[in-house]
Amino acid sequence: MNFINEGLVASFAMLVIVLAEILIALFIARGGTHVPKIRKIAGLEAIEEAVGRATEMGRPITYTTGLGGIRDQYYYQTVAGLNILGHTAELAAKYGAKLLYFPYDPTIMPMAHEVMEQGYIRAGKQEAFNPENIIYLGGDQFPWAFGVLGTTYREQSAANIHMGPFWAESLILAEAGFYTGAIQVMGTANYHQIHFFVVASDYALIGEELMAAGAYLSKDPTQIGSLWGADFSKLTAIAIMLIGVILTAANVTALNDFLAL
Repeated sequence: MNFINEGLVASFAMLVIVLAEILIALFIARGGTHVPKIRKIAGLEAIEEAVGRATEMGRPITYTTGLGGIRDQYYYQTVAGLNILGHTAELAAKYGAKLLYFPYDPTIMPMAHEVMEQGYIRAGKQEAFNPENIIYLGGDQFPWAFGVLGTTYREQSAANIHMGPFWAESLILAEAGFYTGAIQVMGTANYHQIHFFVVASDYALIGEELMAAGAYLSKDPTQIGSLWGADFSKLTAIAIMLIGVILTAANVTALNDFLAL
């Protein structure tokens, strides 16, 4: 009996290889045999600087996680943004800065509430947490963006942190921060917006740097191990491509035949 549909044998084999690499990396990292180091990410290091500046100026921090939710294809960016929100909340509690968070999708508000509250608890300032600093402005792209812009102007935010999936509203948010003189830290994996963030912010997280944020900030061996395993899978894909180029140049079709299975 054939359990794998024709044309998917090679895909299944690659899936098994990738899963094996990730599981082996997780086992090694969690066992303490070897926990790889993540290179320094300037944008994440700058968050403490941004919070410190807001504290010194007595002005708030504006934080958004973009237009994503937890029910769409961009959920992984939203989750990464919430991870960084928790870290930012801990720093804000530690330094006594006001942190304003603007969710786009109402379904993430309970998660944001928990993440921010836990950040204040870790800093030993649970009583300082104010749920009213989680401000819902609606789920339409430009009304939401201009709502954030207006609040940024009125509150004269000293730091703007935007982490998650963004579209055309990215420059609207960046422009607001420019006019208030805020230090801006932005990150997205939406390739069509990365260049805007790079030129419009003081620090930018590019693509997978956003995905690595949780492991980078938590130093959790499990999260680091999963990143390590993902890197191995990328190296495997690159190796297969290089081997394919060499074999094709030599008129050997063995690899192409296998990938067609």
